[in-house]
Amino acid sequence: MRAKTIAAAAALLTAAVSLGAQETQVQVTPIACLPLEGNAPVTVTLTPDSAGAEVRVYFRRLSIEVEDFYYVVARPSGAGSYWAVLPDPEDRKLTRKDLKNNNEYAWAKWWRAKEALDSRDPNPDLDTKVIRERASLGKLEKRVWMNTKDDPTFQKWLEQLQNEPAELYVAVFDPYGRQIARSELFLVEVKKEKECPVTLTPQQDGYASNLTVGETKEWQAGESPFHWECDGLVTRVDPRGILRADEACRACVVAWWGSPLVVPAAMLSTVGIITVIDEDPPEISPSRP
Repeated sequence: MRAKTIAAAAALLTAAVSLGAQETQVQVTPIACLPLEGNAPVTVTLTPDSAGAEVRVYFRRLSIEVEDFYYVVARPSGAGSYWAVLPDPEDRKLTRKDLKNNNEYAWAKWWRAKEALDSRDPNPDLDTKVIRERASLGKLEKRVWMNTKDDPTFQKWLEQLQNEPAELYVAVFDPYGRQIARSELFLVEVKKEKECPVTLTPQQDGYASNLTVGETKEWQAGESPFHWECDGLVTRVDPRGILRADEACRACVVAWWGSPLVVPAAMLSTVGIITVIDEDPPEISPSRP
């Protein structure tokens, strides 16, 4: 009897270890497009789900010089599903850059050359200082989506673009801040609202009006998100994980009593709601119900 009990316990332990060792897979629901003058939801599924995980959706525009990312934290909706809402993309055209000494498919070849260079400047004729300051992390994310297009297809696609597309990927972090899973970098076109209808749930719509955007580099502080609208942006999280009121967009002005309060972003994912209580709150009238 004792041997059977030990064997059963060993089997359960083996199953638990096997389950714990299973790597988390990230699946992002395909996004057809992002609308101008509107927010778009991003839906993510983790298999298996990871208890206490923070799911971040990183985003940027396809810019010739600025490549660093921002992010929003996705909210859990059960069964390993998460959702987030992106800010409004600005109406920006993609600047054309042709690779010198290449007449055929020169625009496509310029982008391929850019991906292969540490300098990120194929000709070179870009702003070296801007690239050094604003692409130092983002340039490490390789544009794998380019590999699905040959030069003629890539060139044709570039020429038909209405606006700068957006590039996104999803990363999952454990409660200790360690990355445990991520998706590949993928691209989504930005189109006029009538060509890209998007419907938000009431919960997503409320979230879009109270956005918290995470920063990955110091230069992003004090500036509007690069080529994204300020609409609904209320708070920021700096690269150290510190939450603060947004200084650039001023979408929501909060009156604080006393000295400014600095809150670690980790508290948001753990607690969900932060209440600020004045040390000496005003007395409530007895006649008030």
